[in-house]
Amino acid sequence: MPTHQGNVMKILVIEDEKHIRQGIVQMLESEGFEVFEADSVTSALSLVHDDMFDVLLCDHHLPDGESFDILHGLPEKNPPPLIMMTAFGDRDLASQAFAAGAYDYVLKPIRFDELFARLKRLEEKLVLRQRVCESDEDVRNHGELAILGKSPVMQAVQDLIKTSASARVAVLLQGETGVGKGVVARLIHSLSKFKEEPFIRINCAAIPSELMESELFGHKKGAFSGADRDRKGLLASAGKGTLFLDELVELPLVMQSKLLHVLDESSFRPVGGDKEFPFQARVIAASNVDFEQAVKDGRFREDLYFRLNIMQITIPPLRQRMHDIIPLTHRLLGQICDAWGHHQPSLTKVQELWLESQHWRGNVRELRNVLERALLLGTDSTLKLPDMEQPFVSEPLSLSDACHSFEQRYIQQTLDQNKGDKAKAAQILGIALSSLYRKLEG
Repeated sequence: MPTHQGNVMKILVIEDEKHIRQGIVQMLESEGFEVFEADSVTSALSLVHDDMFDVLLCDHHLPDGESFDILHGLPEKNPPPLIMMTAFGDRDLASQAFAAGAYDYVLKPIRFDELFARLKRLEEKLVLRQRVCESDEDVRNHGELAILGKSPVMQAVQDLIKTSASARVAVLLQGETGVGKGVVARLIHSLSKFKEEPFIRINCAAIPSELMESELFGHKKGAFSGADRDRKGLLASAGKGTLFLDELVELPLVMQSKLLHVLDESSFRPVGGDKEFPFQARVIAASNVDFEQAVKDGRFREDLYFRLNIMQITIPPLRQRMHDIIPLTHRLLGQICDAWGHHQPSLTKVQELWLESQHWRGNVRELRNVLERALLLGTDSTLKLPDMEQPFVSEPLSLSDACHSFEQRYIQQTLDQNKGDKAKAAQILGIALSSLYRKLEG
């Protein structure tokens, strides 16, 4: 839960009128919150600097100052959010409060159902923030593997990465465009004992077939027209490191035969040369096309497939690991905002549901592009996601109704994708079949 080490939300109520303060405390405690009290700016700031609170519930007018004085006196590092209480429905005051850093405000007399709803939303944000912090800690403690996600399917991928890194064997990576095959290849390299050696990447689909042999093997001066000097190829440049052959299925068949010879003999000869050189790098090959199907179609040599298929890792698309989407979104937003010098905005619950409801045919690459566009079109504190610029055109909805609407749409989309198979849809959604039936009835 929240920012402290316990399992309940910790609230400091700051109110100078004792009977009002005690009434608020009793209501909060009846809902299971851990509550502390202060009756002034001075006593509140003393408590805040001595202890950690998840939220401050603060009256605007206090005997020795105002809620703004508390906002200005909060610790610079990880200050707790402050919800201001006021008896005046003053828009200017609310604007000043938000400008000073207040999280929210409520009117007095307090409607506790409304207050509890706001505290619940804040609690969800704090829990998510803690998960992101825990994810950052995972990165520090366990290396970049944590970046891939914590869903069961990605945990399995991480295990295969660690296994592959520990042995100097060929690895085949399969997965749709944009799932992160290049990231996985680099992780295998960086986790191996040869991480200080070169990591050489070549996109086999991007180099013209007539230049491919020279790119891979290098050439000697005079080997062909325009070869005015010796040139070292990528096989030599890889040294004892890693040669990552992306989109290997696109390599011409004649070059596949020559690559097989290199792997079998652990040596190569530059174009126009008469001397063999040792090939010592590990090969990682990747494709968004199924290698076995490519063999059946005659696009990929079967013997090369068998030679490379020592360790195979299939990276699942985003739509098969929905629980990774929000943590991944926060991490991508952090990377983009750091690169752009941009403030990182928060995601609303509706935006989270929208992100989790998308098909993401372009996977992580598409998600990153959508986030970059949303940052450009949004403000310093908000994202402007596609199809959400006017999300409630037909009629105004409460947040709970909006979330319900998105949930229903997402469930229906999952059912459609699985041809109405409710058992399979429930498995993908991570809920019991009985729960799915209840949600469909609701």
